[in-house]
Amino acid sequence: MLDRKFVHYIVALILLASLIPLQRNIDQRRVAEKLVTQEQSAVRPGDAAIGLLLAGFRGLAANMLWFRATVLFEQQRVTEEIPLFQAISYLQPRFRAMWSFGAWHMAYNVSAHFYDREDLTDEEVDQRRYDCFEIGAEFLRKGIKYNYYHYDLHWDLGFSILYYKSYKLIKEKGWPGEEEALRAALKEMMIASLFQPPLARHPPYVRRIIAIVMREGGMLDDAYRMWYRLKHWPEEDQNIKLVERHMKRVIENIQSADTKAFALDLENEAKLAEAYKVWFNLLTAAKQDKLKLAENKWSDPRDREQTDKDIESLTETLNLLEKALKQQETDVQSLQKAALEEGTPQAIRERIDKHFQALQELATEEHAADIAKTKEMYRELTKPAPGLDLWVLLFIPLLSLAAGYLIFGKELHAS
Repeated sequence: MLDRKFVHYIVALILLASLIPLQRNIDQRRVAEKLVTQEQSAVRPGDAAIGLLLAGFRGLAANMLWFRATVLFEQQRVTEEIPLFQAISYLQPRFRAMWSFGAWHMAYNVSAHFYDREDLTDEEVDQRRYDCFEIGAEFLRKGIKYNYYHYDLHWDLGFSILYYKSYKLIKEKGWPGEEEALRAALKEMMIASLFQPPLARHPPYVRRIIAIVMREGGMLDDAYRMWYRLKHWPEEDQNIKLVERHMKRVIENIQSADTKAFALDLENEAKLAEAYKVWFNLLTAAKQDKLKLAENKWSDPRDREQTDKDIESLTETLNLLEKALKQQETDVQSLQKAALEEGTPQAIRERIDKHFQALQELATEEHAADIAKTKEMYRELTKPAPGLDLWVLLFIPLLSLAAGYLIFGKELHAS
């Protein structure tokens, strides 16, 4: 007869072996149902041990740490909050507010502590601020891995990159990756813009801000396509008058850019008189815009500043052309009069019309592509989780029998 302890050991080994396929199936379902990501299993042993000990109390522990973090924030002890956010991110990675709040602290509030450091040079302070921003951005990227199918963290990351791009540090000293930063910000913001029904919808301001950022970043074609989409496929609660007002400004910017390009082409072809008339009309239009902006008390100061710069640049160009034309003994005043009478040349109007037609066709294609992406994201989000493996189903009765034997075996042998 087999020794009873030996039998118990055998049963215990069977129980442990049976847990392997069961745990594997549970892990697959957690990933399939977007409860964790593929990378979440790669944690430090200490973190794994804490998670195992807490078991079902992980949420309660996360709440206690979150409460402690808010107390530290009220006490302005922001540097002490960072370890708490790291701990909460492991315990409750689907807690999106924690990722946003933590990244904000890391990127901005912690960096503020370096302003008054007398032991650091200006360059060292700037570098510390940049390091804090990178830490906060990386924290958001980690949060996105666990919460990809929500717009808010994508938006926070894009807006944070954009904010740092326009930071005083960048404006004063320049940043080699300024254009790359703008495109990186817009990439995340565009992902946020995909969240339309049947997904949880983003706020109506998301695409408007994206279009404004594109215009201010000099991406006029991109800005026009976004405003065109907002006008022809309006979102819920969309302010059409606001869209049309912004769209008009972008149209004027594109028309001006195309006209300048046409004038430069004329100069390259040595048609200085024709080029002068085009530049003169541009200067006349810019002066009229300046008067309109001055009369409108709600006008954007940046538009007034840009108009002044345009007038200065156009005046410079015209002065150079006037010198060249006087050498050719051309009557400049007659050219100015002819420019006002003729208006915009037909060739420029055709060029602008073709440009806008191409942009509208591309905007239509982008709108259809975004709808397809949104549907694909919804299908991925709602994809059913895999069922239980046959191996698991076979071992469930065996687990029950083995557990029953361990619990009641002694009483059965005694009887």
